[in-house]
Amino acid sequence: MVETDPNSGTGGMHRRQLCWWTQMALATVVLALAGLLTASLAAQEPPAQKQEKQEKENSAAQHAERALVTIPGPHFRVQPRDLATEEAFDHFYNMEYADAIKEFEAALAKYPNSPFAVNHLLEAVLFQELHREGKLDAQLYLSNEFVHMKKVEPNEEAIARVKELRERAASLEHELLEKNPEDVNALYAQSVTRGLLAAEEALVGKQWFAALRSGLGAYDDSKRVLQIDPNYNDAKLIVGIYNYVVGSLPWPVKLAALVVTIHGSRSKGLQLIREAADADGEASVDARTTLALFLAREHKYKQALALATWLYTNFPRSFVYGLSEAGLMRSAGEVPEAIEAYRRLIALAKQGKFRHEDVGLAPLNLGNLLRSKHHWLAAAHAYDEVAGLAKSRPDLAALSRLDAGQMYDRAGQRKLAEQRYQEVIDGNSNEELVEQAKHWLKQPYDGS
Repeated sequence: MVETDPNSGTGGMHRRQLCWWTQMALATVVLALAGLLTASLAAQEPPAQKQEKQEKENSAAQHAERALVTIPGPHFRVQPRDLATEEAFDHFYNMEYADAIKEFEAALAKYPNSPFAVNHLLEAVLFQELHREGKLDAQLYLSNEFVHMKKVEPNEEAIARVKELRERAASLEHELLEKNPEDVNALYAQSVTRGLLAAEEALVGKQWFAALRSGLGAYDDSKRVLQIDPNYNDAKLIVGIYNYVVGSLPWPVKLAALVVTIHGSRSKGLQLIREAADADGEASVDARTTLALFLAREHKYKQALALATWLYTNFPRSFVYGLSEAGLMRSAGEVPEAIEAYRRLIALAKQGKFRHEDVGLAPLNLGNLLRSKHHWLAAAHAYDEVAGLAKSRPDLAALSRLDAGQMYDRAGQRKLAEQRYQEVIDGNSNEELVEQAKHWLKQPYDGS
């Protein structure tokens, strides 16, 4: 292990090249997971040599680049426009799914014939189930790990509800389009319904080609909306996502993926997503989230950070937005600010401010950051805090104990290191971690 690697730490992500079909499956997932994919930004780190260079940039340059991103006010228009829907979206983006479902149900009771109202409730029910299954850890979607995820037995009642709501939305959309094939609202609602189906097929059923078909259907609907009304900004999100993803693929890969009819362009995709974000429409929050993710992939960390800061400021009960902001501070070279941001998250987590099982990621990521800067003892202390916050994630607790042991070894505190290794062994965690703990119990960890 190389301690100067910004992704150092046992928990560092191993990035692998995605084959064409996993990239396209990812694109279909992005359609519906845009509001959650910001979590992956916490793992976005520049190469080590770039990291050191960026950390030396002055604050004036940092603020200048952030200013390149237009960030409007916190309010956005929803359909139907009523208080219940607005409050439901606030709960939804703060990952308070039960409260969001309650408010969306109230809105649907008032507007039973609105496909938008049905889609809102459909999305909340689906995301609550995906959250239960542990499939909203967006770090999985930076590699092909999501393809190999172990299939979790779904909640049959939730899946039945999702199916009922999806069919209800599709029926309303079909009825409206029968009356007027150029009804842009109905076409856009149909695009959203198909996008949610793509996410369900990919993440619940692991039906990748079915998900690809549904995702392409969502793209076609949104593209048709823009042909009829070029100023229908919400539709630019899905079209922009596919432009960016397909524009990133080599031509032979496009041919293999059967997406040659989409003439993708990364720059055009980013521009469309930016327009959707700036329009303050219903898709604007998802557009900001997606734009932040793609800008980070382009190594435009400060622009991505400006968006992440907006998201966390406006949805402060969302742990993933807070984690993303801290991670992007690190990526942008703002290391002291990142350390402070992680510590604020840890303090809030200890106060029970977040309804999220993965709050242990805050001290884990802090430990990884301090480790990369060779602050061995401070990193060990950060790793020690994980177990207390990751009570529902024994894997994180075991991982952090091993990391803490290694850092205590580097700090010359062998007895504490041995204690942590023994805790990993006694905890009956996975075999790989146990074997590593046994190895370092025999000899001090020296960073190799």
